[in-house]
Amino acid sequence: MSGVEKGVESYSCSNPGKTSVLEQTWCEAKELFEKQGLSSGSEDFLTYLQGFREGYSQASQADDSKLNLFDVDSQPEPAYDMGYRAGYLAITDAMGVIEYNCNSTDLASEYKDRWCEAADAYRSSGAGSVSNPFVKGQFIDGYMTGGRVALTVPTSMEAFFGGENPEGKQPAIVQPSGELNNTELAFYQGFDIGYKAMIDSIRESINQVMQQMQIPNNMEFPEGLMPPPGQ
Repeated sequence: MSGVEKGVESYSCSNPGKTSVLEQTWCEAKELFEKQGLSSGSEDFLTYLQGFREGYSQASQADDSKLNLFDVDSQPEPAYDMGYRAGYLAITDAMGVIEYNCNSTDLASEYKDRWCEAADAYRSSGAGSVSNPFVKGQFIDGYMTGGRVALTVPTSMEAFFGGENPEGKQPAIVQPSGELNNTELAFYQGFDIGYKAMIDSIRESINQVMQQMQIPNNMEFPEGLMPPPGQ
């Protein structure tokens, strides 16, 4: 049986290349549901399917997720919540949206550390909701890109010690004129914050090196050697 007959929705799932959205979501939900050792013939599957489709739809429009995508508040988790989370993540995975659980040691790496640093900056920036991995992902991409560009901008010691932001021969980035959507705007906000954070980090590193290079006033120099000017 394929489609809806006698009030029961069911599909064969045998022809993935020619499916409607209803059939696609039904088949994806069924596969994920059964992978958990549950029967798609149960009443819980209908509730799971409803949640799956709502999560799938909201993620398709880059809307905020109404559930935390990692932390499960209750055990056992309600079928609707399970489905919603699975549907939302089906879209983020399909679109290649990277999402790390920063409270977990899984997938630990330098990249994850920088990603979580950028995620912290996103939360404190007010650029968007922490429940929206699409806006957050664009902010993080911008943050990391801004930091990389900051390393390539020609700088001067005078600019660093004068507290100014070094400038190159051209702007670090140019934000297009006109109205931008939330994900586009988040990228430029992230870029600006990431750029400034890297400049501050470079300035702090230079200050630390200069402090380590300072020669104590009471240091005795070997005969024939003179202390640097100002010592």
